[in-house]
Amino acid sequence: MKIELKYFTGTGNSLKVLKTCKDVFASDNHIVNISAIKVGEKIDKADIIGFCFPVYAFGIPRLVHKYLKSLEKFITKQKTFIVITAGDANESGYSVVQVQKLLNKRNCNIIYSQVIEMPINWTTSPKPPFPPSKEEASAIIERGLIEAKKVAHDILDGTNKFHIFNIAKRYGKFGMYREYLLFKYLGISNMWRMFKTYESCNSCGICSKICPTGSIKIVHKKPVWTSTCEQCMRCVNFCPKEAIFQSFGGETKGKNRYYEPSFEPLKETQKN
Repeated sequence: MKIELKYFTGTGNSLKVLKTCKDVFASDNHIVNISAIKVGEKIDKADIIGFCFPVYAFGIPRLVHKYLKSLEKFITKQKTFIVITAGDANESGYSVVQVQKLLNKRNCNIIYSQVIEMPINWTTSPKPPFPPSKEEASAIIERGLIEAKKVAHDILDGTNKFHIFNIAKRYGKFGMYREYLLFKYLGISNMWRMFKTYESCNSCGICSKICPTGSIKIVHKKPVWTSTCEQCMRCVNFCPKEAIFQSFGGETKGKNRYYEPSFEPLKETQKN
């Protein structure tokens, strides 16, 4: 079979999950291609196309939504599967439903959907849960990749499984819907303005170089964020001086940083 795998990632979780699936597919002698999403691209016909994205505030990133809307409608039914990565598997919110609706409009036959728990990277969150320690993250990753291998084997075996929508217990129905709407219609449009740097910033420019959406410009030797920022937290967690924070409660001093250990964002941005 020919299998195409497409992803968006902030700090490497979604890429690592799909790479794990790729290894399982390839070990079974299937032809597998994996690449980051690009809005407006055309995906060639494949036997199966897999998508993997993170969940942000109970929904999918704006870039992912724009990408899926831009896909050309497949002429014949296209088999697809969906994997969502989340800091808490029970708090994926509307993300799977959003992807399903968009893919259905593109003549896709969704054969599998799953949410896989990976470490939290939201270092600027004003309240817990915060990113875990390296030891805790390692254990979470290990469990997540076991689940990713199971997903890949299920797909090869023709097993159809689908994520069942649930209300996040910590928030309740009203709270979850409120957070989702606030982030979607207010937060994401303005949170880029909240990024600041501590005095420890040494003007290295790494944040700008690795930003997956090209949303950080260096002005007078300091980073300036723009409105296309997806709040993916790559800049925060990879800053060598731990100098990036957000105003209004998004302090990062003393907090753990997280990124998937094998993820190399500079290579990722150069490749794309």
